[in-house]
Amino acid sequence: MEDNITTTTEQTTEEATPKTYSQEEFEAALQSETDRRVTAALKKAERKKEAEIAEATKLAKMNDEQRYQHELEKREQALVEKEKALALAENKAEASKVLSSRGISADLVELVVSDDADTMLSNINLLEKAFKNSVKAEVEKRLASKTPQKNLPLDNNLTREGFHKMSLTQQAELFRNNPDVYKKLSGMD
Repeated sequence: MEDNITTTTEQTTEEATPKTYSQEEFEAALQSETDRRVTAALKKAERKKEAEIAEATKLAKMNDEQRYQHELEKREQALVEKEKALALAENKAEASKVLSSRGISADLVELVVSDDADTMLSNINLLEKAFKNSVKAEVEKRLASKTPQKNLPLDNNLTREGFHKMSLTQQAELFRNNPDVYKKLSGMD
């Protein structure tokens, strides 16, 4: 049983101390990471080159009319993608304005932005409702907590003379917090 405890303690100690590497180990790890990244970049470039070759082969097999149609389709597709990006940017700007006008941080725009204006508006309404409910719950929680007492003299050490030296606001607070002591010291018994 003691062996288990010792082993666990040793493992914890080993994990807490940082591992140090020799210069050779560091260089080997660095070389390995460099090789991995270069290999990944080469594979990506190779895939891109293969796609270009396939495209060129495809274009070579086409006649002039087919090449023209293919180029036209590629341009239309690029135009559609740019229009989507522009619409998304406009929607982000509009959503930022709406969030700011409703008193919500514009940093939350990524949570509500959408391609469709109706969907975006419903997302904003949902976020606003959740945000306001969260704020309301926190305010109610804080208002429900007990109000901190001001520096009132301790009830058991308070004498009639000390009571009469208190300001009216302190006396009123004593009445609110401890009406029995107030009655006793004020002579209302």
